[in-house]
Amino acid sequence: MTTSVKPIRQEITKVQSVVDRLLNDRKKPKILEVGCGSRSYIKVDKNAYVVGIDISEEQLSKNTVLDEKILGDIQSYYLPNSEYDLIVCWWVLEHLSHPQRALNNCLRALKENGTIVIASPNAFSLKGIVTKFTPQWFHFWTYKYAFGYKNITKTEDCPPFRTFLRFSIAPSFLKNFFISNDLTIEYFSLYEDFKQKKFRKKHGVNGTIWELIKFLTKILSLGKIDAEYTDYIFVLKKSQKLPSSCSAYSNVLSVR
Repeated sequence: MTTSVKPIRQEITKVQSVVDRLLNDRKKPKILEVGCGSRSYIKVDKNAYVVGIDISEEQLSKNTVLDEKILGDIQSYYLPNSEYDLIVCWWVLEHLSHPQRALNNCLRALKENGTIVIASPNAFSLKGIVTKFTPQWFHFWTYKYAFGYKNITKTEDCPPFRTFLRFSIAPSFLKNFFISNDLTIEYFSLYEDFKQKKFRKKHGVNGTIWELIKFLTKILSLGKIDAEYTDYIFVLKKSQKLPSSCSAYSNVLSVR
């Protein structure tokens, strides 16, 4: 298990190596990309059968790696039991009003000894708190003027997407859920998002100033909020069938 701060490309490389190892004995793996959009982050074997589910018909039409496309909401679309060898949920949970439904759906659909990859912003980061409690127009303004994405447009098919970022998907809560449901953590990393790094570099938020911001954030939040670690990635292996009650996670979701 690894905790580190690396650029996202290096994170993807690390995750790829773990996924390759876990799928090494699968000759024709069946893979589900949740909220697949128009691209995939994880490379899979040429013999794999790749299914993608997304609420955007336009994004699905642009995805050229899928063998099967599902137009649907992962929170409500019923997935078959024990169907997939690998499920990838990359930057999706933060956009869901009920992420627990999506997680329970995915874990039920994952085969025993199957692998699931979960990547999301850290709700207990400074960036996460700002994102969670600011309106959509502010996210659009930030993308366009603070991060420099001048060509973005206000459509449902383009970022920034509506974000809920429930506290229940923060790493500390998810770890408890995974442990209680017999999922083993094969890889875990906290890191600083490239957009925040780009923002800091552009506006000179480095060195002593950045160290002061990190220190004050920790002090003022009583150690709960982190200014630096904006995102996380889990790679998990399902060793047993998911308990039917999923009671551990229902308790977690009382936290918003």
